[in-house]
Amino acid sequence: ILAGFIAMSIADRPGLAVGFAGGVLAMNGTNFAGLASGDTTGISGGFLAALLAGFAAGYIVQFLKNITEKLPASLNGIRPMLIYPLGGILIIGAVMCGINPVMGMINTAMTNCLNAMGGTSKVLLGAIVAGMMSIDMGGPFNKAAYVFGTAALDPSSGLGTTGQIIMASVMVGGMVPPLVIALSTTFFKNRWSKSDRNAGLVNYIMGLSFISEGAIPFAAADPGHVLPSCIIGSALAGALSAVFGCTSPAPHGGAWVIAVIGNPVGYLAALAIGSIVACLILSLWKKPYQEA
Repeated sequence: ILAGFIAMSIADRPGLAVGFAGGVLAMNGTNFAGLASGDTTGISGGFLAALLAGFAAGYIVQFLKNITEKLPASLNGIRPMLIYPLGGILIIGAVMCGINPVMGMINTAMTNCLNAMGGTSKVLLGAIVAGMMSIDMGGPFNKAAYVFGTAALDPSSGLGTTGQIIMASVMVGGMVPPLVIALSTTFFKNRWSKSDRNAGLVNYIMGLSFISEGAIPFAAADPGHVLPSCIIGSALAGALSAVFGCTSPAPHGGAWVIAVIGNPVGYLAALAIGSIVACLILSLWKKPYQEA
């Protein structure tokens, strides 16, 4: 599904089926050696192979669109119905069967590395993925960290509790930015305009709901102060979540899924500490608002 919608974002609807096909091959680890012996499965490349399949499928379909533009108008009807899906699936099949063995080795090595991590390494990883959630709040860095966290929950990843620790850090990191804005606009009113203070209130709900995008207007207006503060707060929250051994089997939901969070008290503490520290950094660093 991830591969299909990545492909669709690049090549529109014609890319969807081709992306799905690439994603299935990535999941199964299908390769030429296996097919030669009648086996359609191999070592799965995991979400890394799925990401690659999605981008490859999208650009393959885009390539097919470009090279068939000059076909006679009478053939326009078969382009989306036959050329794009059939040609795209054949090409993505060959691509994925060729690279799946390599992606499988990379995915296995990454899984073994994550499973071998000690406490200190997990804390560092928690800080990194949580900090990434605040770099662009919904952009590529944010999505990469989120996909990494959700992929870690997959039972086939073999990560077990480690995967849930990673997901918990990812989610708490994404909850921090809106809460930073909400706290700052509430308790440091002289740093913000009246419209900012009014808009900041909704970020309490967005933050608790794990919707990082609530902080985007504020970050866009003052990225030099907002982004570094939020990144520090998110990284701190993610690290503390890992220190407290918090786990999340849920890929979304924020505070509303607290019932399934491992060590919920520690999780809320990590969220509060990260948000408050970032709020203080932002509010003390930012100059008082001056009416134009």
